[in-house]
Amino acid sequence: MRQLFSIISTFIIILSSANAVQAQGIKGLGFPCYNNQFKLELTTKKSTITTCNDTVQLSVSCTGNPEIYWTDGYYGKSRVVSSNGYFQAYAYDSSYNCVDTTAGVFITVNDAYIKAYSGSFTNPTRLCEGGQVTLYSYSTAPVRWNTGDSTNTITVTKAGKYYAVVKSAIGCVDTSEVLEVILNTLKKLTIRANSDTVVCFGDSVELELTTKYGFNSLFWSPYYSQSKKIKVGGSGAINAYALDSASGCGLVSNTINVKVLTPSVEALCMVTVDSATGRNKLVWSVTPGKRTALYNIYRESNFAGEFDLIGDADLTTAGSFLDTQVNPKQRPFTYYIEAIDSCNNRDEMSRYYAHTTLHLTANLGVNGENNLNWSDYIGIFPLNTYVIYRSNNSGKFTPIASVASTVKSYSDLTPPSGKNRYYIGIKGKTACDTAGSTLINSNMVAFGILGVEDRITALGSLSPNPCVDYLDVRFVQGGLQQLQVCDLQGKVLKRLAVSASENTRISVADLSAGVYLLCDGKGGALKFVKQ
Repeated sequence: MRQLFSIISTFIIILSSANAVQAQGIKGLGFPCYNNQFKLELTTKKSTITTCNDTVQLSVSCTGNPEIYWTDGYYGKSRVVSSNGYFQAYAYDSSYNCVDTTAGVFITVNDAYIKAYSGSFTNPTRLCEGGQVTLYSYSTAPVRWNTGDSTNTITVTKAGKYYAVVKSAIGCVDTSEVLEVILNTLKKLTIRANSDTVVCFGDSVELELTTKYGFNSLFWSPYYSQSKKIKVGGSGAINAYALDSASGCGLVSNTINVKVLTPSVEALCMVTVDSATGRNKLVWSVTPGKRTALYNIYRESNFAGEFDLIGDADLTTAGSFLDTQVNPKQRPFTYYIEAIDSCNNRDEMSRYYAHTTLHLTANLGVNGENNLNWSDYIGIFPLNTYVIYRSNNSGKFTPIASVASTVKSYSDLTPPSGKNRYYIGIKGKTACDTAGSTLINSNMVAFGILGVEDRITALGSLSPNPCVDYLDVRFVQGGLQQLQVCDLQGKVLKRLAVSASENTRISVADLSAGVYLLCDGKGGALKFVKQ
């Protein structure tokens, strides 16, 4: 038998030249042999077989009873071919040591094989609600799923039946098995808030799972608690997660949004001198949605960095505050405000948003010029320009000059004759007005009221001066109908109707102690002191 396989092996090596073997036999093997001794031939007469069947039946006919072998090692007269290739049979007669061969045949069987399976390798496959399932296919030809996808792998998010079809290059068609995807009906995981979800800083919200049945691997996000109830004291979106042991699916609850209101830092927009009262007026923009209950107003004391609480503003008056306790003409003042929320919380950073007022002083120059000096306004950035405003003889204030914010003085070298009043203004962007049209005023100063003896026309003299309850007024001209009591800035405090006689007594008992002017209404005035 070993000799037989040796001869077969030798024959396979020279098989490619079998067509050259003639009737005189195969030379070189060392034994006499005649070709076609067994009349061995394939029952199929085709040299090429192409089929969409998965297999092809091959058989040989022969005379006698030789042993039949195939070039791929198969033994027997009949066989089934299930793969592509070149097939040929040969026979061997041990008595005569002769070999005979058939013609060869090229076989191409169905090349449209397809296999489909799910990622879980189960059919049907369970789909979790909100999840997805991956389906795979293996094929020797291009794939097309009943979803329209033409890739070997698809992802599905809905229940249904899925299969793939292939068509080979030789036109063979094959269809995979049907893969069924079933949607799991899951329990609901529900959270409810047992209180308002918008709370003050330091408070909390109680959240509770209202689902009656239990779950495996329950936890809250982002707190990782496994309790049915939790208390949340920080802002954020809160969910609960669980695993449904029956289906193996994860569940996600509804989302509860918790908002913790931290105390807001309320910044002043500006502190200006109110034109109606001559007092410092604080202005700010109320921040909505912060549950602010009131605003505390602070003014710096006589010690640097220490502030006194001077008042508050409730929500009906929030946005402005008038400080009637100090006089803006005296010096600059520094303020800040503090928002107090409904839980009585406040932000300590509020004091770092203070504003210092613009304070103006003045003096008369040796050549008749009006000299102005002021302190810096603090609280606006950037602060670029100061504007100088002037009013002559109680007329309208108009800007006469502007200087860079680095400059703190200005001299009106040729002021018009008569009474001149001044203030410094700032046009800047604030939280109340980002357009940059906000006007912040300093206190007001005045020139030309004292030292007006050259313009006195109707008034002669006053006595007693200083006075307590009354003044005796002597006129130098008749016909005067009105007198005015003014402060040193020219503001009219009271008007008096008098007769045009030589002497008139007027009452000043209602005036506070101080220095005043008695004006004749024509630019003339006399100074008197009330004790």
